[in-house]
Amino acid sequence: MKQILALYQYAARLNRRSLALAISGVAVMLGLVATIVWAPAERATLVISLVSPVVAAVVAAVILDWWNRRRV
Repeated sequence: MKQILALYQYAARLNRRSLALAISGVAVMLGLVATIVWAPAERATLVISLVSPVVAAVVAAVILDWWNRRRV
């Protein structure tokens, strides 16, 4: 597993921090999707209404950071 992550990190030109953030982001998103799919409708609606602004802000910050790093 460690070798696969090292190869992916090298191929994607990511540093360790970016790779860790990507892995944790995927894990959080999978957890949210699982909660939304398997939870009752009321709980899923609550999760979506609470989490969607936070996810939108995080995605916007990541894209903005990527854009600023690319321009430098």
